[in-house]
Amino acid sequence: MNETELTIAGRVVADPEHRTTRSGMQFTTFRVATTVRRRTKEGVFVDVSTSFYNVAAFRALGMNAHASLRKGDPVVVQGRITINSWQRSDESWGSSAEVEAMNIGHDLTFGTTVYTKAGRSTVEDGAEEAAQRSYTEMADRIAEGDGPSWGLPPSSPGEPGASADDDGSTEEESGEVPVPA
Repeated sequence: MNETELTIAGRVVADPEHRTTRSGMQFTTFRVATTVRRRTKEGVFVDVSTSFYNVAAFRALGMNAHASLRKGDPVVVQGRITINSWQRSDESWGSSAEVEAMNIGHDLTFGTTVYTKAGRSTVEDGAEEAAQRSYTEMADRIAEGDGPSWGLPPSSPGEPGASADDDGSTEEESGEVPVPA
């Protein structure tokens, strides 16, 4: 499939928001505004129109964008664009430009910035925290009886697959689910 890639130079409209998908993948979203300026016949520059883009940055890029960008920062974003259209409740149509960022940086035309290399542990810690949170949520659902059965019938003590505690009860009976350290 042919995808349209573009580069946007503009300003961050609001502080970036860091989120996590249901599967535990971390990402950051923010909006970028870019205004076209033209010179009039009198030689004066005027703002002509402003375009807004919704930007999503995934994994390490998203984490670094969340740590680095603030409202009002001049940025350059390179990524793939998708235009979405929808019909509002008043029957009018709206559209938005969504950009999946591949590269993000401060626009140095307007100032300086200090680069700090992010260590791998930052990304790994975030992924480890998300995995631990997902595991804990799954363990809670299983303990409450709402979790997936993986197509297996419940085991009873003495059957293969049943693990008895010291008192002879199974994990299912005691309500305890082991959580990895």
